[in-house]
Amino acid sequence: MLRNLVLGSVIAGFCVAMVGSASADDRISASKKGSLLIYSKVELKWNFVVGDGYVLSQDTFLDLSNDYPDYVNVQFYFVNGDEPLEQVCVPNAPIPCEDADELERAHPGWNWVDCEVPLTPNQPTYMSMFSGLPAGCQPFTELDPGFPPGRPDPEVRGGRYLRGFVYAWAVDNDDAGDSQNRPIRWNHLTGDALIINYALATAAEYNAYAAQVVERVGGPAHGDFVGVVTTVPGGASTTMLNLDGVDYDLAFQRLLMDFYGSGSLALSGDARIVVLDTDITLHAVSADLRQETNGPIKTKAVFNIWNENERRFSGTEKCIECWDQTLASNYPAPNHLLVQNLQTNKGKARIEGIASNIAACPLAVDAALLGIQIKELTFFRLTLGGPVVDGFARSAINMVGQGEKEAKITYDLVAGSDEANNVTGAAVDTAGMKSDRGGR
Repeated sequence: MLRNLVLGSVIAGFCVAMVGSASADDRISASKKGSLLIYSKVELKWNFVVGDGYVLSQDTFLDLSNDYPDYVNVQFYFVNGDEPLEQVCVPNAPIPCEDADELERAHPGWNWVDCEVPLTPNQPTYMSMFSGLPAGCQPFTELDPGFPPGRPDPEVRGGRYLRGFVYAWAVDNDDAGDSQNRPIRWNHLTGDALIINYALATAAEYNAYAAQVVERVGGPAHGDFVGVVTTVPGGASTTMLNLDGVDYDLAFQRLLMDFYGSGSLALSGDARIVVLDTDITLHAVSADLRQETNGPIKTKAVFNIWNENERRFSGTEKCIECWDQTLASNYPAPNHLLVQNLQTNKGKARIEGIASNIAACPLAVDAALLGIQIKELTFFRLTLGGPVVDGFARSAINMVGQGEKEAKITYDLVAGSDEANNVTGAAVDTAGMKSDRGGR
């Protein structure tokens, strides 16, 4: 009898430990459902075709699914990843110049637009970033309207692009239609992004990073509001999504990137030569999306790199302001992502966003990062006249992470109806209030 009691205690303890370990990793992930989704890479491209003008050559499609048998709204923010650019005029022309003297129009940068998408129970949906349809958001091109579309693409002669990233999180949904887009606990959202290049006939897909609202004793129940609403007299009410392991899952301390050295021929075979490069996208998890914003987050991404012989290389760095997309072959020196510097075909990198005040990255702050890497493979066919380009392929993957670091996303709430709130011209502090559909 005593033996059975002891054995039962051991088994019970083991089960408790198992339960504890299953819920201990409160970190953002690309393989689970969440209340907050982050699509780290959106890119539109246009090619100039004689007789047809600028033709869309690449679009990005966002997939979104509600895995719960009830209604929910999803707040989207589309963020322009590139910096603002001033108008470029012909030499000696006045600035600003007339269209006839304009070499390149001015471009907004680090700006954003938002929309809200209602989802029915168990509904999947998708949207083209070029059109915003069928989900019904504005096109991503609203971030930089004008002609010609986007900004010059340095990789394609005459080409144009517009790129950045997208946040999406569950917000309150009420029957009266007076939603103030307050964040709620709704750990049932999943998403992914599909980047399709029509000109090259290639595609690459990655999962949206997901952060759950953490379930704690006394914490928010399903459908409850999360965080604290701050009301500024005469200004907008704002709220914050805290990725702190208490409200939302924590972000990563560092990113891990497993890669082939840029220029590697490791995947070649028979009569085909395959040359590898890696498109690296990095951005801070934190963002200030308020009207009265403090601006984009800037951090210095520091790479610690190991080759197949376990030799470590340091010194590869990149200043990340808001968002960055750069081919590994184009990273600044010393670039240990190049196969000739790595000295083996395969490499591993740990990437951390740190504070810095060096000339190349002034006023950088410590920041958690997210990242997408796309392997770009160029195929060459051997002929008597030499190698000829025979094809192109792309393969995307989310970077995984290690460690824990806090992050926060701040945004303005939508003003509610005075009649619905039973107030006249006064702001309402909604902290701790419950959604009409909450508490199940």
